[in-house]
Amino acid sequence: MLGHLRSKFDKLAAQAADRYLDFKPFIQDLEIEGAPLRFFVATAQSADWYCPMKPRNKAELEWLVANLDLGGERIIDAGAYHGLYTLAFAKTAGPAGQVTAVDPVTSNCAIMEANLALNGLSAEVENFAISNKAGKVSFSKGSCGHILPSGDHWVQARRLRDLVPDATVVKCDIEGEEFSVIPAQVDEMNKVRAWIVEIHPGPDRNPRTLVDTFASRGYRLLWSGSPDGRIVPYEGETISERITLIALRGT
Repeated sequence: MLGHLRSKFDKLAAQAADRYLDFKPFIQDLEIEGAPLRFFVATAQSADWYCPMKPRNKAELEWLVANLDLGGERIIDAGAYHGLYTLAFAKTAGPAGQVTAVDPVTSNCAIMEANLALNGLSAEVENFAISNKAGKVSFSKGSCGHILPSGDHWVQARRLRDLVPDATVVKCDIEGEEFSVIPAQVDEMNKVRAWIVEIHPGPDRNPRTLVDTFASRGYRLLWSGSPDGRIVPYEGETISERITLIALRGT
């Protein structure tokens, strides 16, 4: 039995490896809240995520575009990956808005720039990690890496206020670093009316830390806690898996 399972696992692993080796980039047509976008699918990982978009992710992004009134806003997209949220934000913010997309992986930034050009949209693309410390930080390898206590691969890092000190909307998908960055920097970013934070719980990462940080400052909390990805009020439920927390002020 164990031998059969091992053989099946090896076959699946080989198929996965073949898929990645044989992958050919392509352009995918997407639609967010009725607005067409063209998206350069540059890697097999990107194809897994966006072709098609997972219903939960699509529901979340469409809610943000429909409900946050992003026209003219100054937006940070931290941990932007290949720029799907960046594109939606830039299209919705319009010429009066400003979008700054941040990612520590150089290839992600290049793909983002290609996606912006493909759609005739503008955003500032910054090749940094977001951290509490400016300068070099140790970082794991891979397109969705994270900051490490130590290691031999380094990237440049900056604080949010050093990028756009007067930002009004901040989206953070920074692979666990949110538990350090947001409590330390939320008061520096005092013009932010909407935080969109992907929470990555872990043994030393209690989501209650972030919930209390926002609640104590008068933010109204919503989350992607429903099975279909709908954004609903957060009412103190236990957060044990990756979800998006949305903190709104003045609405």
